[in-house]
Amino acid sequence: MKPILLICAAVVLLGCGKKAPEQQAEPKVELTEATLTPGIEAALKAHEAGNYREAVRLCTMELAAEEAKPAPSWVQLSHLHNQLGLALDNAGLYEKALEHYKKALTIRLKQLGPEHPDVAISYNNIGTVHASKGEYDKALEHFQKALDILLKQLGPTHPHVATSYNNIGGVHHKKGEYDKTLEYNQKSLAIRLKKLGPEHPDLATSYNNMAYAYKAKKDLAKAKEYWERAYAILSEKLRPNHPDTKDTKAELDALKE
Repeated sequence: MKPILLICAAVVLLGCGKKAPEQQAEPKVELTEATLTPGIEAALKAHEAGNYREAVRLCTMELAAEEAKPAPSWVQLSHLHNQLGLALDNAGLYEKALEHYKKALTIRLKQLGPEHPDVAISYNNIGTVHASKGEYDKALEHFQKALDILLKQLGPTHPHVATSYNNIGGVHHKKGEYDKTLEYNQKSLAIRLKKLGPEHPDLATSYNNMAYAYKAKKDLAKAKEYWERAYAILSEKLRPNHPDTKDTKAELDALKE
């Protein structure tokens, strides 16, 4: 598992899990919700199984079908561009991913305005691609835009805020700033524990990222502790041959050598 993960949310729109009940005030604005057609559901299943190129194929077909309609739904179009971008991103096709993420952003800015949480999701996803390409300043710029919107609209303990902290921490990891990595991932972890519970897959993301930071700091005992926590969740909630589970197991095995 990479130190930076796109995470469930680009998240909400991808159905990576039900949102935990909010204990704070309700969000000031609602996230848009696309219609889950059979094709979209099939793409989600392919993506969750780590079959990213199949997810790309299915999303491309759904997008073409929506665009061919006499009056396409902008909600569906933005959702499909976002989903397709996510699948392309995870398949390592970064330029194509960026193209579709930007199309989703353009639609959302026009329809929802600059401070809607869906716009933040687009900024987050664009930042993830820049991070994957090694463009760390651009990544931080987009992640910070996402965080500013989410803090204002959803509040400081929303799971999407945890995602932003996670991704900002991931960029600091790439820059070799491991103490900042741990700082942001601790913020992310605290929110996720409170809002999602101790066995949610997003917790594994936080634990993995912290393990990578401790490994980089040569604190292998701490790295092992956090990878064990991550593996316990992933092996239970995903499956043993899922890419994230396999990557985490490989890191644990490497520490034993």
